[in-house]
Amino acid sequence: MADITCTVPTPKTPQELERAIQHYKSSDVSGHELFCQWEAIRNASLQLQLPEPEGDRVPGADSY
Repeated sequence: MADITCTVPTPKTPQELERAIQHYKSSDVSGHELFCQWEAIRNASLQLQLPEPEGDRVPGADSY
């Protein structure tokens, strides 16, 4: 498979990521451009992973 060079910028903030996702869902592109948009969203999602919350937020048996 040939290497694909993408020029779609990777979102840097959660707000930019949300806008990119909305654009991806509403766009009418296909092929190479669609893949580039998906890849930018994927890379941003991996870079912007929020830390896991501390402790278990689900009440335990003592709440019943």
